[in-house]
Amino acid sequence: MNHETPMTPTTEPSAKGPSPRRRRPAMAHLRILVSAAMLVLAIGAGIGIDRYLIVGTQAGQKTATFSDADTNGVLDQVYQLIRENYVLSDDVTDDQLVYGAATGMVEALGDTGHSTFLDPADAKRFEEDSRGELVGIGIMVDTTGDLPKVIAPIHGSPAEKAGILPGDTILVIDGKSLEGMDPSDASDLLRGDEGTAVTLTLQHEGDSEPYEVTITRERITIEPVSWAMLPDDIAWVSLSQFSSGATEKLQAALRDAKNAGAKGVILDLRNNPGGLVFEAIGVASQFLPANTPLFQQKDRDGNTKTTKSVGSNGEWQEGPLVVLINEGSASSSELVSSAIQDAGRGILMGQTTYGTGTVLQPFQVSDGSVALLGVQLWLTANGREIYKKGVVPDVKIENEPGVYMSVPTDFQNDEVTPGEFTKLEDNQLVSAQEAMMKLLNGEPVATPAST
Repeated sequence: MNHETPMTPTTEPSAKGPSPRRRRPAMAHLRILVSAAMLVLAIGAGIGIDRYLIVGTQAGQKTATFSDADTNGVLDQVYQLIRENYVLSDDVTDDQLVYGAATGMVEALGDTGHSTFLDPADAKRFEEDSRGELVGIGIMVDTTGDLPKVIAPIHGSPAEKAGILPGDTILVIDGKSLEGMDPSDASDLLRGDEGTAVTLTLQHEGDSEPYEVTITRERITIEPVSWAMLPDDIAWVSLSQFSSGATEKLQAALRDAKNAGAKGVILDLRNNPGGLVFEAIGVASQFLPANTPLFQQKDRDGNTKTTKSVGSNGEWQEGPLVVLINEGSASSSELVSSAIQDAGRGILMGQTTYGTGTVLQPFQVSDGSVALLGVQLWLTANGREIYKKGVVPDVKIENEPGVYMSVPTDFQNDEVTPGEFTKLEDNQLVSAQEAMMKLLNGEPVATPAST
């Protein structure tokens, strides 16, 4: 999963309504996801899809070694060639070469954006991200273009307080231009210890002149759940990731929404890259009765096992439900949305999800590195494959190019006023609210994508 999020050198943006600057280029899969690389999450995506907690799983007993496969000694030969011929060989450490080789080996699996090799430093950040903790300035970044662009600042983060806005382009970090720079190198420039400062030069979307801001890195706890009441008493509940505690936070939000008179719930899983499997089970169980099939797992031998919902006291197991998904919804988001779809519990709206489809398990290596490997395939409760196919919504709705999804924290007092709602450019959210009104009025909602 990849995330972290960046920004004008003014005061913190008003929370009264959506900023007129809330636009960005169309998302390109997981690269726009918050990544576990201390950018605040990181520039460049791919680490944090679905995962289990790192709990000391070791590599299995040696039944074979890489040297058995590398009968021609290719890696040794390439290493020698680098050391004897590369003009800047002294600038590259042996650790960098070894970790680079390990990264390439895992990438050769083709499980793009999921199976990943993490060196010891990245492994530590990954574990912190699984707990919803990180150190940085607090921005989510899209690195699919020539220069990194800010998707959004994390609410309450140093980046938000500094005035960084969605759509801002990052031009320079600590005096180093990002023009032509590899995203991972840009990510390294943003990393740093708590209490240290980083100076960024950025440019607001639509502005001709850049601006500069210096931000002190802080320890940030990501709140995975936020909610607001839309007009006509529709609760809009956004779940940004399945980090530790997500189920508990969702339960509290749903209780608050019910106490405030909510008649229907829109569960927003857009751009949610996934997280902990047990949190996904807990989240799904808030909407589905006990023992409802949630998903199947198929191992390398073709054996399948079905996981079911738990408990009969979910906070929203009966009321009308609409689920928003898009191409940035991955892994646990796909697990939850497909379970709701297969059970006929709610209507899925938006775009086809990313298509992660593998169960990720961390294996610790002796030096503290971690190999995150897909050890099983996800199947939906009804046996549909998710891997590289995604979850198809019942109603396909796209936002206009450059329109960034709205988030509940854009609005004051947990409420979106009718006036604010009419100004929203987020067509997916507006369409979800319209569909909810039809459900409440007993009217059918067309679902052409499911036919």
